Amino acid sequence: MIECMTKILSVTSSAPAPRVHSFAALMELYEANFILLRRLLPTLTSLDGLVCSQGRGGLPLYVQVIEQDKFTTVLRMFYRLPAENGGINEAPDIHVRVYHDASVAEAVAGRLRGRDCVVMGRTGERCLDVRWRLNRFLYKWLRYLLHRRYLLPKH
Repeated sequence: MIECMTKILSVTSSAPAPRVHSFAALMELYEANFILLRRLLPTLTSLDGLVCSQGRGGLPLYVQVIEQDKFTTVLRMFYRLPAENGGINEAPDIHVRVYHDASVAEAVAGRLRGRDCVVMGRTGERCLDVRWRLNRFLYKWLRYLLHRRYLLPKH
């Protein structure tokens, strides 16, 4: 029994971790984003329309359900900030597609630092870079929101 466990441990510990910026590591990031998003939005599958949450010492967070069906939900997450022209600026404005059956959440579009980042229509290495930038931002933002104790209302 001990010999068998030693062989299993040696095989699993020798498996290389995915390369950073590799497709495999990106899939792990999608899984981590799903876990964090479910902690932030425990009733994700029953959300409807636009909801708002205020964290500890932070700006109000808005989450809008854009599309929802049995297997996926598309969300838009943003803050409403005063614009220089006196209007409202919605930023960072991230669109997230949640795949409930696969337990992954992928940021598919967003506006970061005043620039649009869109995955759709891009191919190859450039597409992978955009996916990494968007999803790494989503990962850090979700961690920040949870640290600040943002929780969206339960229905």
